[in-house]
Amino acid sequence: MLRDLGLLMLPGDPIGELVERARRAEAAGYDSLWIADEKFYRDPWVVLTAIAGGTSRVRLGTGVTEPYARHPALIAAAMATLAELVPERSLVIGLGAGGPGFPPMGVVRRRPTKAIEEAVTIIRGLLAGERVELEGEVVSFRGAGLNFASHPLPIYVAARGERMLGTAGRVGDGVILGPFASRPALEYAIGIARPGNSSTGRRPKLVARIDICIADSAEEAQERVRTMVALPVWVSYPNLGYVEALGIRLPGELLELIERREYSDIPAAGRLIPEEMLRHFAIAGTEDQVAERIGEILPLIDELVVHPVGSANCDVDDVADRVAAIWSSKSMSQQGRAQ
Repeated sequence: MLRDLGLLMLPGDPIGELVERARRAEAAGYDSLWIADEKFYRDPWVVLTAIAGGTSRVRLGTGVTEPYARHPALIAAAMATLAELVPERSLVIGLGAGGPGFPPMGVVRRRPTKAIEEAVTIIRGLLAGERVELEGEVVSFRGAGLNFASHPLPIYVAARGERMLGTAGRVGDGVILGPFASRPALEYAIGIARPGNSSTGRRPKLVARIDICIADSAEEAQERVRTMVALPVWVSYPNLGYVEALGIRLPGELLELIERREYSDIPAAGRLIPEEMLRHFAIAGTEDQVAERIGEILPLIDELVVHPVGSANCDVDDVADRVAAIWSSKSMSQQGRAQ
């Protein structure tokens, strides 16, 4: 089975650099580009529009947006507008429950599984050209529709906790599994999101979103990903079942720091992450070690979305290029065995 390779881009750099990174990724063989809705960086839809004009082939998506600060109807309108601009391109809506950036705006992240379920209902209905009537428990839309033509787009739901994994598998066209990065971690998440005995018959696409760092040594690479591994701990706290499910116990000092709910504490929290946790929630090592880890998870997923983390001698773009080369080699090898 052919699998896709995606690149997650955080809109922290000037937009010209982001477009150039997108061109480079397309040339390297990436199949999709995902732009994070990261408060308070560059607007993801403006970035997607610029990248659409600078590339010709790759699928474009949000990686991910959320239904709290952005009403689902406005997400639908934004994606429908982008679809009108580039009708020949494949688009995907990556949707999650968010977290970072909410406190300064006074946004409260409540009942996330219900919020996602209601958001998917609203977005799907609007993109299908329907007038949507939904009095939701978290988000509502009362008897209106888009004022221009649109068409359905796939909605992939990002999930980490057990309840969200179940919801994503039930309502999403795809499930973005993040930050699960090892075979045991992915098997745990997939078992919830796409259970083998599902009575629905639905098989959502499985997308592994993974922080990947390549460095001259495993030790350096692991140090580079610590903040990335700590971020979802901060977002999910106190619901850390995704960590506990793998038998990992977080030190009390780390939990006390996370409990403060100060976003600026995340780098310090990263320094307290147990080493065993790094293996399950990031891929970090030398190029050969990263290639081995990618090979281990390849059979489990439909798509790998890479968030590249730079190191001293391998910057973000170099990591992306090297992962693309690894992916091409692994994919061709797998196809050869299947024939």
